[in-house]
Amino acid sequence: MTGASVDPLDEYLELSRLLSSADLDDLARTLARVHGCGVALLGLDEQLLAASELGGGAGARASLEYQGERVGWLVLENGDDEAARRAAEMCALVVHQAYARRLTGVAHEAAVSVSYAELQQKNKSLEMAVSRLRDADRVKSNFLATMSHELRTPLTSVIGYSEMLLEGLAGPLGDDQREYVQTILGKADQLLQLITSVLDMSRVEAHRTPVDETEVPLVDVVESVVASFAPQATKHNITLDSMVEYPFRAIGDRRQIRQVLWNLVSNAVKFTADGGHVSVAVKLGALVPGGVGTRPDNRLAAHLEVTDNGIGISREQLPYIFEPFFQVDSSSTREYGGSGLGLALAKAYVEAHGGRIWVDSTVGRGSSFVASFPVVAEDVRAAMGVIRR
Repeated sequence: MTGASVDPLDEYLELSRLLSSADLDDLARTLARVHGCGVALLGLDEQLLAASELGGGAGARASLEYQGERVGWLVLENGDDEAARRAAEMCALVVHQAYARRLTGVAHEAAVSVSYAELQQKNKSLEMAVSRLRDADRVKSNFLATMSHELRTPLTSVIGYSEMLLEGLAGPLGDDQREYVQTILGKADQLLQLITSVLDMSRVEAHRTPVDETEVPLVDVVESVVASFAPQATKHNITLDSMVEYPFRAIGDRRQIRQVLWNLVSNAVKFTADGGHVSVAVKLGALVPGGVGTRPDNRLAAHLEVTDNGIGISREQLPYIFEPFFQVDSSSTREYGGSGLGLALAKAYVEAHGGRIWVDSTVGRGSSFVASFPVVAEDVRAAMGVIRR
């Protein structure tokens, strides 16, 4: 039937299909040398396929068969029927090898075709899965952004009215009442910070984190953050100090740089036991040092370094701490609070500035987080001069 697909293994066998013209010529010449006379190979339709030089003498004919099926004819010049039969048997061995090669080729082609079809199907399934994941991620980001905006409005009112109560605008408060309102205000502030972090994370995931580049004095940033956490550190008898090698001016977004340091110091204080020590330092180093997972960049930069002697992080957890919502202790009874977004946001902000953030930590001995930021070239030259002296 025209256009119908035929399985290669179901095609009828014929000498011209099994051997190429060159192979047929070689076979005819080989048989002629063995038998010392001319040899001709014919197709099923008696058409000459190959022949050695024939002298025109009488010849014996034998059927060329394979697996009981005739595939052609052999003519042996000046030979008898027995010699022609033996020549046909020799020819059958060659036909067998040719058919074996054909089967191997067909099987290989079929296997490749099946593998390719399976691969195409898997690729299609993966593309559909990736598309669904992107849609789900987009819906999640839109939901987080919308809910964050909607939650901030009533929460702002809660904070505002709580502050008015504390100011006595609605009348004097007793000691217990003042304590309750302060608790409400403190928890509302925590909730507002969480909502802000979720909103920032949704912007990061949507790649909407523009960097408003200005010259940011890191001394001011460090002093501001350290002062903010001083009461909390004092309450837990934690020593919180800072050391700035040189008054670098970072090139970047002041809010984002401050948020990075805020998150690092917040974690350090939170995970350090009473009587512990937290230090904040600004040092000179490479923008992207070797060994932090990316190609080194030897351009000099400012390193914001926060070190503590707290609980530390296990080696198994280190690869995941910069992932959103990851918690070192994720149990329902975990001792330490937090959303798990601080380090993820810090990483996004640092990398938006072209720097890197990394950590060195040992369980029971503490952690040291370092974030690198580009700085004004003039400050680098001045700092190098101070170091040389």
